[in-house]
Parts: sequence; C-alpha cells; structure tokens
Amino acid sequence: MERYHLTRSHNSEGYELTIAEVVEHDPALLPVLTELDLLSYAEPTFSRYTLGGLMRFGRIYVIRADELIIGVCHTFRSFSDPDEMVIFNMALRPGWRGHGLGSRLLAGVLERMKEGGAKRVVLAVASNNHRAIGVYRAKFGFRHEDILDNEFNNGQSYHLLRLDLAEWAASLPERITDSIGD
Repeated sequence: MERYHLTRSHNSEGYELTIAEVVEHDPALLPVLTELDLLSYAEPTFSRYTLGGLMRFGRIYVIRADELIIGVCHTFRSFSDPDEMVIFNMALRPGWRGHGLGSRLLAGVLERMKEGGAKRVVLAVASNNHRAIGVYRAKFGFRHEDILDNEFNNGQSYHLLRLDLAEWAASLPERITDSIGD
C-alpha cells in the first residue's frame, strides 16, 4: 500500500491510499456516494435509484484514504461500442482536491478498464471546466471528438473526449511521472 501525504512534508504517517472497484451491490454505500455527488456538483447527478443501478450494472471505483472514501468514478459500457467504456462521473471530496488524487483515481480506473478488456474510454466534460479538460488531454492523452451543445438540457456545452487505452498504456511511464506531483 502507498502512504500519501497531503502536504509536501513527510513528517507524518500520511494516509494509506487504495483504489478499488465496488464489486457487490451495497445499499449502505448509497448515502456516501450521494454525499460525494452533492459536495461536488451544483445540482444532484443521481438519485438513490440511478446510483443503485450503476452499482449493480455499471462499474463504480472508489479511492480511499485509510478507510474514508474520498473520491468516486462511475462508469458503464457503451451500448454502441462494446469495446468502449463511458466515464459518467468523477468526484472528490473538498479538501482532498488539488493534490493529484483525481489523477491517481483516473489512472487506476483506466488501468482496470484496460485489464478488463476495454479498448477505448469516452467522457463528456463541461466546456467551462478548463482544468479538467487540461488534465484529461495533457496528462492522459484524451482527444477532443466533438462539442455537445445543451446535452443535458442545462444550457451548457460539453467537450466529448475519447482515449485509446493501448496508446495510453504505451505512454504510461511518462504520464504517471508527470501527474504524481500535482
């Protein structure tokens, strides 16, 4: 297990970081995942029913610091392309953001997707979320595919980004090195 320090000082013991897939439907996780969503977005993304469905039929990955779930990534397989996974949502608790943990979570999720046989990953990110777009493109190699105008009937546009997992894996050593310090 990796020990992680929120500050650059390593005088404390730090936190034990783990990234894991939720492999069993666990109704007790619903309030925790709902809280992460509400802490991260201006309007709720999920109801307990959609979260329960994603837990049972999609893939949910969590990042823990010691035993506290500090982040989550919700994914599912594309119906139009069975070789492609969709990242539907990622969230980190406030206070844990800005320390490279989102990059670590995403790298762990991409690794598991590739190991599971996925060839590509697609996601939509709000056009005004420049930081996330920069991370997805520069650190992970996602490519811009399209602009989705008013995709969620909220007046916003979104960038549709796609990643080839074989290309990502080939550039992994340099990308991991680049993203660890953030």
